[in-house]
Amino acid sequence: MAAPHREDRGPLQARPARAALRTLDAPVTFIPGNYVAAGVLPLLVSNGFDASLPTFFIWEGNSMYLIRPTVMKVLADLRERVRQFAISFDFMDEAVVARTTGERGTTAFVERFAAMGAPWHFGIDDLDALADEAAMTIADAVTVGHLHRAYWPDRPLESIIYDHYSLCTLKPCAA
Repeated sequence: MAAPHREDRGPLQARPARAALRTLDAPVTFIPGNYVAAGVLPLLVSNGFDASLPTFFIWEGNSMYLIRPTVMKVLADLRERVRQFAISFDFMDEAVVARTTGERGTTAFVERFAAMGAPWHFGIDDLDALADEAAMTIADAVTVGHLHRAYWPDRPLESIIYDHYSLCTLKPCAA
């Protein structure tokens, strides 16, 4: 059987996710959809999301595939329409996305994603500036490399990519 065309992979990839969700003892709703085209809030609201409740968003594995205006739109839509929230997401810095780290393994890693039809477009070098532009504050930010050194100080860092890969949490600025 041939591999599904890229646009057709969503339902196939959703099966394992749905199976895993069945084992969670939590009120979770899996929402398939293209939030870039449809908008993140319309997708959430059409599936019962209540924007008046405090919410924590985990937006993992997305930002590098988008362009800056799309990332900013997602953050603005949440800020403007969700009463109280925080959002955590991961991101690469601009050197990784631009393939200019000088480290062949990191460049090859990024090129493999591009070869699969999933190129990276957006990296963040100045999270403070992004947060300011989004009218948000940084609640937390750390590189995965820093976490590795903190929790496994005796284990070597296997790639420089972890010093270029970060996790952060943003919250809207106080009104």
